[in-house]
Amino acid sequence: MPKNKRNEKTRRAELSRCMTEIGGIRDNLGEAYTQFNSTSDPDALDACIFEISALRSRYNTALKHYRERFY
Repeated sequence: MPKNKRNEKTRRAELSRCMTEIGGIRDNLGEAYTQFNSTSDPDALDACIFEISALRSRYNTALKHYRERFY
């Protein structure tokens, strides 16, 4: 296989992995917001807030890496 085709195949695989990661984080973030909106226990709300904050950080980092690699 020529080098250019191998590089393109590797690039596509990496793009697919990045998109899967970003989509998974986005799904988890949606679930965390749903849980936040459906609870009234103060301790559970605190846990949701921390989880949402962590997921937003992971999402922003994943987007940053995606942009750096593919744009």
